[in-house]
Amino acid sequence: MIEIDENIPFLWRLRAQEDGDGFCIVSMVVPFNAGDRNLEHTIETDIVSLTADYSGEEEDEILEWNEDDISLFLKLIASSQFGQSNNTCGTIKVDLNDPDTIEIVNIVAAAGFGLAQTGDNYLIDSDNSQISFSCEIGSQISLNTVTGYKRGVVVDMDDDHVVCVMQERIEQVSSNQDDEILPHDVLLVKRHQVLDPLYTRDEPYKSDVLH
Repeated sequence: MIEIDENIPFLWRLRAQEDGDGFCIVSMVVPFNAGDRNLEHTIETDIVSLTADYSGEEEDEILEWNEDDISLFLKLIASSQFGQSNNTCGTIKVDLNDPDTIEIVNIVAAAGFGLAQTGDNYLIDSDNSQISFSCEIGSQISLNTVTGYKRGVVVDMDDDHVVCVMQERIEQVSSNQDDEILPHDVLLVKRHQVLDPLYTRDEPYKSDVLH
């Protein structure tokens, strides 16, 4: 368990895959001190970064988290059940070994290093009976896909489009689709295609009306 604030000393490590092809595995690195020793905690993600000019002969590339990374991470941690806010010092306690924390790290890595695909061939047009959703960065959302409602997280947006990291698989069912969408793939969708997360909730919220 560590305490973090907006000045998170978090890093990304990019390590070339053994087979080359210009792809690097993305890991999160948290440096910390234990007595007089400088140590680090590493979280491996399933995200790859395309770096076509990487030969594999150089040392691992280390990047500091940018403001977007930090902001998204804090929003997702704060909105999760396991984020414990300490109002007296403005910090949040986080267990870096918790599977939910690791999932959040994967989402942040996908937002920063993933390549967004257009979602048109994977989605079904919403009808008037479906509840649209006024989202913001960090929001949980639902998408009406060709294989049912699927969960995603908003990681970027503008007036017309929303970028989301998928949390569920969308199987390929048509030759119009380039490939299936896997968890942590990034989709670019239109605002009106974003639906309330109630469509993919596993359990009802306290505010929901049951019939």
